[in-house]
Amino acid sequence: MTSVSRSDKPVEAQTPSTEPPPADDAVKPEAPTAHREAVAALPFRQLPAPADQWLLHGEMPASGQPVVLMHQTAALQIIAHSRSNTNYELGGALLGHAYRHKTGLIVEIKAALPAVSADHGPVHFTFSADSWSKLHRDRSAHYSNLDIIGWFHTHPDLGVFYSSDDVVVHTAAFTLPWHVGLVVDPIRDEAAFFGWANGKLSALAGFYELPERQPQTQIPWRAVRTSVWDRPYEMQAPSDQDSHIVLARNSRPRFSGREIGLVASAAALLLSFFLIVGGVLPLQRRVNLLETTVLNLSQVSLAEGNSLTCPDPRLRILTPLDDQTYLAGADLQIIGTADYPGARRYQIDVRPTGNNEWQLIDRLRKGTRLGLLAEWATGQNPPGAYEIRLSPVDSNNIRLTGSSPCVVAVNLAAPNAGTP
Repeated sequence: MTSVSRSDKPVEAQTPSTEPPPADDAVKPEAPTAHREAVAALPFRQLPAPADQWLLHGEMPASGQPVVLMHQTAALQIIAHSRSNTNYELGGALLGHAYRHKTGLIVEIKAALPAVSADHGPVHFTFSADSWSKLHRDRSAHYSNLDIIGWFHTHPDLGVFYSSDDVVVHTAAFTLPWHVGLVVDPIRDEAAFFGWANGKLSALAGFYELPERQPQTQIPWRAVRTSVWDRPYEMQAPSDQDSHIVLARNSRPRFSGREIGLVASAAALLLSFFLIVGGVLPLQRRVNLLETTVLNLSQVSLAEGNSLTCPDPRLRILTPLDDQTYLAGADLQIIGTADYPGARRYQIDVRPTGNNEWQLIDRLRKGTRLGLLAEWATGQNPPGAYEIRLSPVDSNNIRLTGSSPCVVAVNLAAPNAGTP
């Protein structure tokens, strides 16, 4: 991992001399159409305080990055939670509003809610279904006027980065262009934000602190330059460089060819065992863990989206999202859950909205809790509104009686449509 040395100097927040740079680059043509349209639908609002009063941590937002403005109240809530247990990773939700100001995209974080999860350890934190349910209850009870605009979690004495697990969580549940993630190392007092920039998940250059409580900074973290990892973090075993055995000359044991063969066979069996126990099984547990995490987060995301058109959790299209726009001519991956009892296979169909005739995209012969259901080559379809349907069928490709198919609406736009 990329290590960053800790400075003994106190954290100094800078006061920007001018307004933060406009973040309209975050919605330029390279960004996905859905991102551009989502930002365009945000309301315009006035800033909570003049920008020259904000305290800058790190560097000013780079081109294509949103402007993150954190209230001191939210920062103090995160600090308290992150320091409550430095032996395990902790996490929670970021609450506030996303809006446009002039030509910029502002992500204003007003509060933070801790998530209570039994599934966490020194190098991992998982949002469970129970923790998400409690988060939503707490938000409704205490911050009903705020939206969930991101998440935070800690890396105690591990440094600040986005691991492959973090990428899975963010891309599964925080898909909107203003959704951000905060990683805090409460031991090293380091922090960094991550978010969508030009359609890609990346580390943000810096963030701003709103001094609504005290004119001086209340944040002890040092904003660090970091990156998004494509591999998980693994604890390193202690070094064995100082352990060695010296055999006296001419004291080499002598073995027969048969004994050497037996020893080699035993060693091969032991190696196979350790590879299975130490490699394959933990990897399978990791896959199951991430799969469960994605499914849990998807249920929350679908509560405001696809759940209305996909009422059965055993038949759900997780992506594409309902009523989103995609470029015509592209290959659209359909990902979701197909785990219906008694189904011999699953059928994925498409039709223009308002048309009674469905056209087959593909058939899935084996169910999946989370996976690729089909790939729709949209090149033969003109721009317009379409519906995608997922159905469980029998051996004769007839939909099972009593099943509720999942149907989501998508829009295909011409490649140059909506381009500034």
